[in-house]
Amino acid sequence: MNLLFDFLKHLLEKERQKLKSLVLKGRSEEVWLLMNQQVQSMQFERVKIQAALGISSAHLDKITSQLLSKCYEHLFGANNIELLLFLSERAAFVKQYYQEMKRQMSYAETNFTKKQLAEFYKANINFIHFNMPIIHKDEEVLKMLAHKYLALEKNKNSKLLIECKLMYVQIDKQFAASTIKAKEAEMKTEIEALGKLPKDADEELAFSFYWLKIYFNNAIEDFKQSLVVTSEALTALRKFKSAQNHIQILRVELKQAELLYYLSRFEESFQNFEKWMKAPKADKLPDYSYYSTKYLQVCLITNHLAEAKNVLAEKETLPLPHLKQALLPRDIISFAKYYLFSEEYDKAFEFIQLGFEKNPKGKYFQYEVELRNLQTAYFFLTNQKDIAVQMCAKHVKYLRAHGYTIRNSNFPYFYVLTKAMYEKKKRAKNLSVKETDMLQRYQLGSYAVYGKLLLKMLES
Repeated sequence: MNLLFDFLKHLLEKERQKLKSLVLKGRSEEVWLLMNQQVQSMQFERVKIQAALGISSAHLDKITSQLLSKCYEHLFGANNIELLLFLSERAAFVKQYYQEMKRQMSYAETNFTKKQLAEFYKANINFIHFNMPIIHKDEEVLKMLAHKYLALEKNKNSKLLIECKLMYVQIDKQFAASTIKAKEAEMKTEIEALGKLPKDADEELAFSFYWLKIYFNNAIEDFKQSLVVTSEALTALRKFKSAQNHIQILRVELKQAELLYYLSRFEESFQNFEKWMKAPKADKLPDYSYYSTKYLQVCLITNHLAEAKNVLAEKETLPLPHLKQALLPRDIISFAKYYLFSEEYDKAFEFIQLGFEKNPKGKYFQYEVELRNLQTAYFFLTNQKDIAVQMCAKHVKYLRAHGYTIRNSNFPYFYVLTKAMYEKKKRAKNLSVKETDMLQRYQLGSYAVYGKLLLKMLES
């Protein structure tokens, strides 16, 4: 894929309008016009451009690379850090971010003062750490930046700050792969080894220190302890009065809303999300999209479908074909859930299929489990119950292969209950006591959205 084509394809309309005043001449103008025509059709055809202009593949790549740089300059001028921030905040631009970051780093290491260079490294550590989902975080790049930063900033608090950020990414990685439980004791020892927050800690270190502990307790599903740590974090952070600290406090408050959801305090969670998601600058938070996903779940659980629809409307900033390419797997899953609950089944199926495409070979276990649940629900709710039941055996086998059985996990309950509901409906019987207990477990915490789906299936 060509990086310029990819960049142009995912721009918002206001950004496209700004680029219309870009002044070009000669071959650059010719390539620009042909490239934009192909963007309209969503199909990059290198050979057609080369044939139309009589240029080689290498020449085309050189021109498009120069054009991409001109686009960056036209949109951001000399503000290179703002450009990197922009690229890091959009999943569609992750390749452009890493390429541009390395280009800028090469220049910075030759021309910047030590102080400027340290600020550059730290800014990019934060861009990757805060702005990118785990699927796009390049750990090797992150470690490289951390090493370079600490070679310049050698004080104790800087070292602790970077340790917190790198450890957070490790937990994120383990959580996404559902291997955190196996690493729990090891990670807990490493976190405890960090010691207490230094008395001279600034607001950035205070936030990173508590954020790490909050996330670790989340990942191991100790939600009560995580809620305790959020209170400690807010007490520590409220001593600082900067505008940046106000943002950090808002992130912790949103985390509290999420924790109330995990603790099955759904109405409290809904009210808190309603309040904090509409707070000033909430939509500028690097994890706003993540929290909008959690908020959507709470809306579905509490039957606030109008609010759920509004959450999805915020994500629909691109035309549908572009949107489907830009959406992360978690957002695709959100669309599928909403369409199942709103009984728009054709749309639900479309997004379920897209989810499998975006998570090839079940790369991320959690996404794979959710997609299989949604797929089963789709077939059951569209009166293709035989297919749904046939798939249950396959899904249970998949879970067993990953170490999740009915003896040690709640994951298989969804398929056990699907089969039980099918059999009981045929015989006009009620669920057994054990099956009723399983269904009740699925009304709690992060399982609840699937518990509501099971209830919908039971009524169908």
